[in-house]
Amino acid sequence: MEDFVLTVTDQPTDDAETVIEGGLDRYNEIQAGRSDARPLAVLINDPVTNAVVGGLLGRTTLGLFFVDLIFVPDTLRGRGVGSRVLEAAEREALRRNCTAVALYTISFQAPAFYARQGYRELGKIECDAPGYTRFCMTKRLIPGPTE
Repeated sequence: MEDFVLTVTDQPTDDAETVIEGGLDRYNEIQAGRSDARPLAVLINDPVTNAVVGGLLGRTTLGLFFVDLIFVPDTLRGRGVGSRVLEAAEREALRRNCTAVALYTISFQAPAFYARQGYRELGKIECDAPGYTRFCMTKRLIPGPTE
């Protein structure tokens, strides 16, 4: 008889997420001697309603900044908004003593945008449907004179 049951779901409960995140945080703290995992978000707000219309979601931990999601609405693309969002997040990551950034993007999303921001391809995985590629990209964070 097994001493556990596996459950596959696309809707983990808040309690399940707390157990998994908390367990990993405690393990990391024991191994690394510290636990500094924190969310990092840069929000794009509508100037009239203050509603969130886009932005960046990520996290920092043990000197690394992970960009999980970034979205700029069509009406704001091509105006430097994405660059400003990413720069603001990188500044905050530097403030948190991060030395590098890691992210994933897909060939139809923004690999060229990230390359213009100084990111380099670390690796790639071919995806279904054929012709789409997922890129892992990274960038060293170097403190500037005001950091």
